[in-house]
Amino acid sequence: MSEAIYPAGSVYDWIPKEQEEIKKPPRYVSKFRPAVILEEKLTKDAKKTMGPPKVELPSPDKYLKKHSKHPKPPESKSTRTCTVKKPMVPRRTEKPLMGIQTKRDFLQTTVMFPMKPKATSVDTKKGHKQLLENSGLVPKYVMKKVFSMKRKGILRLFSLHIFLHHVSKLCVLFVESLDECLYW
Repeated sequence: MSEAIYPAGSVYDWIPKEQEEIKKPPRYVSKFRPAVILEEKLTKDAKKTMGPPKVELPSPDKYLKKHSKHPKPPESKSTRTCTVKKPMVPRRTEKPLMGIQTKRDFLQTTVMFPMKPKATSVDTKKGHKQLLENSGLVPKYVMKKVFSMKRKGILRLFSLHIFLHHVSKLCVLFVESLDECLYW
């Protein structure tokens, strides 16, 4: 500033100048600071996680073991109902008992009741078979009286329906012809 007013090499440059000290205002400090520090110290102890634990460790016997959660079957004692042992299986070298006969005649039972093959239909070229009885290809319950009565009733209703249909057509034609007659 003095350089601008006074030229360089002036006498006024030699006069010592008083230095103006710029004072900053004091830094803001909250009036609640001591209370916050005290509160933080009190809650900090509860959140500690590091350091040696103050609780006793459980014994190794109490840890979870393999298959401990699986349901255990009840311990059962030997409950045998049969006390007599079955006879031993014959060995290879033993010969079977000979001369045991039965009174049943197997030939006569097959002749009296011969096995007849069931009716089937072949579905595919590879030979997949299906019983005709269950396939729906053979009429079943045709001779029952209940079904024959229903059939007759259905036929009667059908014929009545056709009759009413024709009568209604005739009525429409009659009404149209009457309308034409009235206009003429």
